[in-house]
Amino acid sequence: MSPSSQRAGLPALLLCALLCAPVASGAELPAPETLRQWVEGFVQSPRGPFRRVRWFCEDGSVLPPRAFACNDHGGGIQHGEWNHRARALREGGYEIANVLAEIDPERFVGDDPELEALAQILIERFLIAWDDGWIFRGARSYRGALQVEDEEAGARRLMLAMLRDPAWLEPERYLLLRESARLLPLQRDPTSAASVRAQALRLAERDPAFERLRAKIHNVPDPSDAERVRQHAAARGLPALAGDYAGLAKSIDTLYAPGGLPRSALAMADVVDVEPMAVALRGLGEYLAEAKVPEDRLAGAARLSGLIRKHFARVGDPTVAIDLLLLSLAVESEAYAAGTELIARLDGLDRRKQLRLLDWSSEGLYGAGLIGLRQLAGLKASLSGLDGKPRLGTYRRELDYVARAPGWADRQLALHFGEAVARLATIEDQALLFTQDRLRGSPLLFYGQTVDGLVRDAHQLARVRHELFGQRVGSSLRALNPGLARGVLHLPPPRGEPQRFDPEGIYVLPETTADLPPVAGILTRGEGSVLSHVQLLARNLGIPNVVVGRSAKDEVLGRLGSRVVLAVSPGGVVQLADDGPEWDERFEREAAPPEGLLELDLVKLDLSATAPIPLSELRSDDSGRTVGPKGANLGELRHHFGDAVPDGFVIPFGAFRRLLDQPIEPGGPPAFQWMKVHYDAIGRAGGDPETQKVLRSRFLERLRRWIERTDPGPVFRAQVRTALRDHFGPDGRYGVFVRSDTNVEDLPGFTGAGLNLTVPNVVGSDAILRAIRRVWASPFTERAVAWRQDHVDRPEYVLPAVVVQRAFPAEVSGVLVTTDVESGAPGWLTIAVSEGVGGVVEGQQAESLRVRRSDGQVRLLEEATASERKLLAPFGGVRSEPVRGRGALLSDPEILQLRELADAVESFPALRGPGGRPLPADVEFGFRRGRLALFQIRPFLESRRAQHSAYLRELDASARARNDRPVRLDAIPIRGRTR
Repeated sequence: MSPSSQRAGLPALLLCALLCAPVASGAELPAPETLRQWVEGFVQSPRGPFRRVRWFCEDGSVLPPRAFACNDHGGGIQHGEWNHRARALREGGYEIANVLAEIDPERFVGDDPELEALAQILIERFLIAWDDGWIFRGARSYRGALQVEDEEAGARRLMLAMLRDPAWLEPERYLLLRESARLLPLQRDPTSAASVRAQALRLAERDPAFERLRAKIHNVPDPSDAERVRQHAAARGLPALAGDYAGLAKSIDTLYAPGGLPRSALAMADVVDVEPMAVALRGLGEYLAEAKVPEDRLAGAARLSGLIRKHFARVGDPTVAIDLLLLSLAVESEAYAAGTELIARLDGLDRRKQLRLLDWSSEGLYGAGLIGLRQLAGLKASLSGLDGKPRLGTYRRELDYVARAPGWADRQLALHFGEAVARLATIEDQALLFTQDRLRGSPLLFYGQTVDGLVRDAHQLARVRHELFGQRVGSSLRALNPGLARGVLHLPPPRGEPQRFDPEGIYVLPETTADLPPVAGILTRGEGSVLSHVQLLARNLGIPNVVVGRSAKDEVLGRLGSRVVLAVSPGGVVQLADDGPEWDERFEREAAPPEGLLELDLVKLDLSATAPIPLSELRSDDSGRTVGPKGANLGELRHHFGDAVPDGFVIPFGAFRRLLDQPIEPGGPPAFQWMKVHYDAIGRAGGDPETQKVLRSRFLERLRRWIERTDPGPVFRAQVRTALRDHFGPDGRYGVFVRSDTNVEDLPGFTGAGLNLTVPNVVGSDAILRAIRRVWASPFTERAVAWRQDHVDRPEYVLPAVVVQRAFPAEVSGVLVTTDVESGAPGWLTIAVSEGVGGVVEGQQAESLRVRRSDGQVRLLEEATASERKLLAPFGGVRSEPVRGRGALLSDPEILQLRELADAVESFPALRGPGGRPLPADVEFGFRRGRLALFQIRPFLESRRAQHSAYLRELDASARARNDRPVRLDAIPIRGRTR
C-alpha cells in the first residue's frame, strides 16, 4: 500500500456505498489485490471499517445510539459495528478492525490460546501508530465508534487474564506478553522511539526536503535531532507543518530527557512481593538517580531490564505485574536513549570499553525478550573470554559468536509474529515494517552497530575483507558453506514450482528449504538447521551459502536480476560482488576438472537377492552389493548398539531390478531395456539443453508412474508381509518408516542426503507395499536426478533398495556431526536438534550446539524457534502440534550419550575416505524419555574443490598468518583502521 499521503480521497457517500456493499457470509474472500482495495477504502472512509454506531448490550441486544440504551438490558457499551467487508475479512482470518472493548480474553488463555490472532491484533496496534490511525483514521472523529476509556479497559482486562494464566508466565511467552503491554493502550500517549520514527515518516511524506533528516532519525538517532528538526523548520520548513515540526522536536526531547525512571523503580520496590527484586530495584533505582553519563545509564537500565525479566514470573499480583511490564518498557527507553547517545561516541572508545558496553547491552536484549537466558549466558561467556590480550584468532572467533545476537533477536520476533506479519502483509504492505521497526527501537540498535564495528575492525587486523558490492562490512554476512559461484541473483519462484529454479542462479531464500533443487549459490535470511539435508548437499557439492543479516538485506535485494559473484572461503570470509570481465580469468583458473563421476561397482553388485534382509544380517561391506549404504550402515550400527537401532529389514536392489524385467507396456520391451534406450537418447541431446530437459522430464514422469503402478508380484508381496509379521508383529499394530537406500548416496564423492523419499510412520501392510513402490520411484524425480546428474555414470544402474524400520516416537530428534562444522576442529561435535520427529533434516529452525568432546562443554549456536513439532499419529503419518518450548532440548545425560556415540563410531568402515583417511560421521538420532535411538550414519562430506580452491584459500591466507598475534584491547578501532 502506498504511504498515507498518497492515498487518493474519495467522496464519503461513494466510500460508504463501496464499503457497505454486502459480502455473503462464509463466502470465499476475493483476490488479495481486491482485499487491499477494501483496506484502502477503510483508510479513506470517514467511518473507517464501521457501518454504523450501535449499543451492544449484555443480553445480546444491539440497539441504535441513544442515551442509556442498554440500561434495561443488563448494561452494555457503545461502539462501531463492522461493515460487511470488515466482517468478511475477520471471518477470513484477518484480525483487523479490533474493538478492544469487546475482545474476549478467554480466546488467549488456557490450553489452546489463539496466539497468532493476538499477534495480528498487536501488529494492527503498530499500524495504527505508524500510519496515523491506519484503518481507524477517519473513525477517530466518527462519534461513538471508539470510546477511549472502553478501549483501555478492554486492553487491561485482556492483560489481567493473561497474567492470571500460568502459561503466560513461562519464559517462552515473555516477549509476546511484553509486546502486548507495549502496544495495547495501557498508558496514554507514551513517547517512544517508534512514535518518533512514525512522526518523522509522516513529515517526510508531506515535506520531501525533510527526507534526509528522516533517514538520519531512522538510522542513527541521537538527542541533537530535536534541534536539527527545529533548524529545518526555521530554514526550510513548510509553514503549514509548523505544529508537526514542533511536535516531533518535543517528542525527541521527551525521549532523551532525564525522566522519573529512578523514582518509578524505587516506588515499585515498595509494592513488589519478591524480595530479591525489591532489593535490586532499590539499588538500581538509586544507581540510576546518580547516573549522569550515558555509559552508566545504559549499564543501570540494562541491568534493571534483565532483573525484571529474571524475577517476573514470581510476582503474584497481576496488577503489579502490569506495572512491572510498563516499568520494563520505560527502562528500555532509557537504555535506547543512552545507547543512541553512545553511538556517536564509539569512535573515541577503545576495544575494551566497547566490549564492556556490549556485555551490558546484552542484558538489555534479554530484558526486552529478544534473547533467552541461555543466549545471554553464551554472550557473557564469550565476552568474558576476551580479557587480557587475546590472540587474534580467538578474538575474531568470539566476536563472530557475539555477532549472532541480532539474528537471534530477528528469529525470536519471527517465532511470535512471523505468521501474523505474513498474513497481514497480503492486505497491507506496511505490516512488513513491524519487525524492522521493533528491532530499530530496541537496545539492538546500539548493540548491532557496536558489534558490527568491532567485527570490521577485527577483519582489518586480520587483513581480510567481508565485502558487499565493494563495501567493507562486518557482521551482516556470515558464512555457512564454502564455495565460489557466479550467476544471476534471484528470489525463489512461488512455492510448489521448484522446476523453475535456474541451476546457474544464486538465490535469496527466506530460510533453508527442504526441497531445494541444485543452484549455484544460496543467500539465506535464516539458516534453519545447519545440518539439514539441503545444507549437507550444498557443502558436499561446494555450493556457497551465506546468512544475510537484516542490515544487508536491502543492498542484496537491490541487485535482483543482476549477475553477481559469491565467494565464501573455508575460513568464513565472504565476498558478494557485481560480476564483470575482471572475474573471467579467476573463474577460468578455478575451473578445475570435475571431481569425477561415481563409477558404480557392477562387479560387486549382487542382484540375486530379492527377499527382505534383516538389519541384523547386514554389515558395512554389504553396501553396494545387495543394499545401499543406509541399510548396510544401519546393520553395522545394530551390530554395535543393539536395540538402540530400531528393528527392521531392507528390500535389496534385486527386488527392484526384478521389477524392471516386466514390460514397460503390454507387448513392449522390459523396463530396464527401455530405460537404457532413453538414457542414451537423453545423453545424445546434450548439445541442446532445452531438448535434453524436455526428454528427461517426459522420461522420468513416465518411469515414476510406471513404477508406482506396477505390481511387483504375489511372491514379493508375500515375502514383505512375512517380514513385517516376523519383525513387528500383527498387522496394523505398528508403524514403520519406509526409506530409500540407493547405491548412489553416502559415497566418497557424493552424499545424496535427503534426495529421495522417506514415508514416515506407515501403518498397515497394504499401505506399506504402496509406500515401497513410491520409494522405488523417488530416485527418478527431476530434483533427485538434477542433483546427481553430474556425479553418476551408467544411470540405468541407479538402483534403490528400501529400508523398512520400526517408527520411533522421538520426543526430540536431530543430527550429530563428529567435528566442528564451522571450523573443522576435530575436538568438537556439532549437534542440531528439534522437538518431535524429522524437523532438523527438513531444515526446521533447530537448536544448534557445539559440544567439546573432552568435557562436554556446550556452546549454544542457535535456539530452536520452530512453532510446531511433528509427532507420530496413531493411525499412520505424522501430525503437527505446538512445540513445548521448555528451554534446552537435550539434557546433560543425553549429551553424554552422544559424546560416547561419537567416540564409538570412529572405527566404522563406512567412515574411511580414500587411502583409509578417517572421515567425520553424520548421525541421525532421536531421544524418548532419555533413551537414544539411532536412525542413520553416513560420512560427513565436504567439497574438495571448495576446500582447496586457490582463490578461496587466498582469502584465508592473511588471517591464518595473523591468528596468533595479540590484540590490544586498549587501542581504539576507527572505521576499520586502528590507531
